[in-house]
Amino acid sequence: IPRTGTCSRKLSSQARRGSVRRDEELVTERTSTLTQSQQERRDRMLEATAELAQQGGWDAVQMREVAQRSDVALGTLYRYFPSKEFLLVSVMLSDIEGLADRLAVRPPEGEDPVERVIDVLRRANRALQREPQVTIAMIRALVSGNQDIAPAVLQTRLMMRRIISDALGAEADDEDVAEGDGLMMSIDLLSDVWMAALVGWISGVEPPTAVVPKLETATRVLL
Repeated sequence: IPRTGTCSRKLSSQARRGSVRRDEELVTERTSTLTQSQQERRDRMLEATAELAQQGGWDAVQMREVAQRSDVALGTLYRYFPSKEFLLVSVMLSDIEGLADRLAVRPPEGEDPVERVIDVLRRANRALQREPQVTIAMIRALVSGNQDIAPAVLQTRLMMRRIISDALGAEADDEDVAEGDGLMMSIDLLSDVWMAALVGWISGVEPPTAVVPKLETATRVLL
């Protein structure tokens, strides 16, 4: 729906910022209230999932096997992760959080913000392509269409938005950024291009070497 006028843009901006904050609260609630032992149990489940995916891809990730490897009851696993798809998207989210931690230690390199974003995407893709079986399983889960995984998918999107906006030198919830639809829309579109490139790779439409050049072009066009 087209919007015109400064007042409507500000109202939309405020609503959007409020919506993002509410979404962040909803998707982090599941882990923010965990005790240390519960967090350790959750980490074991994610590690077991990644190991199974690395060994045999999507088909190897079975809830009962994950529970056995994690030394938890099957019912406990389902309380943390209601489906296989939710479990695999949570592994992807954990990987993105790991990327954010590494970027904090070794910030992205580049002469300008766009080059820094490209450096972030290159590093992220190197990590994904080191373990192709895991990546294929995660992407299959992400595009499964299972509505139960919406909170985890949203958190994944928000984390990528924050990582890219940090590389640009802009906070994802800054007043100026939020009021200008263009930058956040461009970041989200870049994430969409990345996802499409990954789907093209895992489905055999394009070789893995095609992902980074496509992202470099999209970054320069969008940002």
